Amino acid sequence: MDTIAATFSFALSVTAPIFLTLLVGYGLARVNLLSESFVDDASKLVFLVTLPALLFFNIFGSDARLGDEWPLLLAGLIGTVLTVPLAWLAARPLEHGDRSAFIQGAFRGNLGIIGLAWAANAYGQSGLAQAALLMAVITIFYNIAAVALFAVYSQKAKFSWKKLGKDILRNPLIVAIVLALVAKAVGLRLPEMIVQTGDYLASVTLPLALLCIGASLDLSMLRRSSFGAFAASAFKLLVVPVVLVGVGLLFQLDGQALAILLLLAAAPTASASFIMARALGGNSQLAANIIAISTLFSIVTASLGLALLKVYLP
Repeated sequence: MDTIAATFSFALSVTAPIFLTLLVGYGLARVNLLSESFVDDASKLVFLVTLPALLFFNIFGSDARLGDEWPLLLAGLIGTVLTVPLAWLAARPLEHGDRSAFIQGAFRGNLGIIGLAWAANAYGQSGLAQAALLMAVITIFYNIAAVALFAVYSQKAKFSWKKLGKDILRNPLIVAIVLALVAKAVGLRLPEMIVQTGDYLASVTLPLALLCIGASLDLSMLRRSSFGAFAASAFKLLVVPVVLVGVGLLFQLDGQALAILLLLAAAPTASASFIMARALGGNSQLAANIIAISTLFSIVTASLGLALLKVYLP
């Protein structure tokens, strides 16, 4: 019993602080201490500056190497690829206009903030570096999957492979990860003042980003949520982690790599799914509801998943 209690305590120590920070952001927004304009500007700052700094300096300063992590990266990619047709099948009973929002919400996770924060809480710098590499691979696939959804469901715009390539090459998160890997490969040495500055920028990333996500949540949507929103959230929080962990077991990943895979798979739906739903001419209200529901319940499913993983695969 003591071992089980310690295991659940560890799982909550990973997920609960992230969830509580989201709630702080939600509360600050409700009392007008976080304005909408501040959240917009801070979110841009995180995406363009501080999160790339976090990814670059953590990978650059860690022992993680791309060649050593290929089983984790391949397991994550294969598992994510498998979830898309499963999400498409699950969306078939819905009206055509709701399917793109359902599919995006069902497989596209918030890896860059929630996933990285959970990985950092659980395993420190080494976990963060592994999660960053995995995030880069899965994010590229997310963009490819978005092209496919545009081709099938878009009522407003058309996507092209050329635009996809540009989007990937200009994605500051992917650029930061690639630059860090190149810098490590060539043995680059950075001045201590540059490293210290990067650490300062990186240190504000997760708290600021979590506050912004919390401030953007609209929990009143839960009362207006449809069956589709709850079904997509259940798919994201239950089916996706099971599929990815199953693939990870086939690749015989070690305990930490498997836990990192689980934590990224169990991350709630990404805010980008709302943007994509609007761009596709889909049901953006459904997309927003999926984000709210999956964010609220992710602490439960991720904590239970991590605890079960520790109990049965210590």
